Amino acid sequence: MPITIMGAVQQKKIALGKQVTIEDSHADVICRAEVVDIQGETICLRITPPAVQPLQKLKPETVVTLSFVVPDDGIYSFAAAVSSCQEDPAMVSVEQSTPLVRTEQRSDYRLKTSKIIYMLAEQPSGPLGQNWHEACLLDLSRGGASVLVAVALPVGTEISVWIPLDEVDHVLEATARVVRLKPGDQNQTVAGVCFTDLSLVDQEKILDYILKVWTEKKDAKQRT
Repeated sequence: MPITIMGAVQQKKIALGKQVTIEDSHADVICRAEVVDIQGETICLRITPPAVQPLQKLKPETVVTLSFVVPDDGIYSFAAAVSSCQEDPAMVSVEQSTPLVRTEQRSDYRLKTSKIIYMLAEQPSGPLGQNWHEACLLDLSRGGASVLVAVALPVGTEISVWIPLDEVDHVLEATARVVRLKPGDQNQTVAGVCFTDLSLVDQEKILDYILKVWTEKKDAKQRT
């Protein structure tokens, strides 16, 4: 049975405040937006920064693709026609033109980065001792991360991580387990860790962070 916007609302897959991605016909991301109103099959969206003059591509009757993530479920997308837009504040209304399509959600949307984080061993007798240690986050996904550490962490070590995601006003405080190791630079070690018991809010914040940073990098590249 085709899924409509109202059907998705009833199934609690989309609601006010939901973050969505708007793409053009070439599958290029135009911008990110937040759902601020839903009336039947029409959605009103507030464009969220950063966005490089997105309204130039969001003229009335333009057909775009909207997609959003439902943690532990899938990625939903549908085509919609722009019905109206305004610049200040940046808002756009779209009307659904095709049913929602669900694709399996990947847990490996992975963003390369270089961010200072902090780690603490669950076992005080382990290599990290009882103190928080500074480490460098090399990449991040919903399922785990790669971290450059100065001490050897045996595979299977349980750790706590503190990762600031300033770009989405969130701090990820989670438990993780070391699943692989490889040599890093200057006698350091790259530890691959998988998150354990990550909340749905944290999962969605990680995806929001990945999409936002990816969009910022793409916009910066286009300006150069």
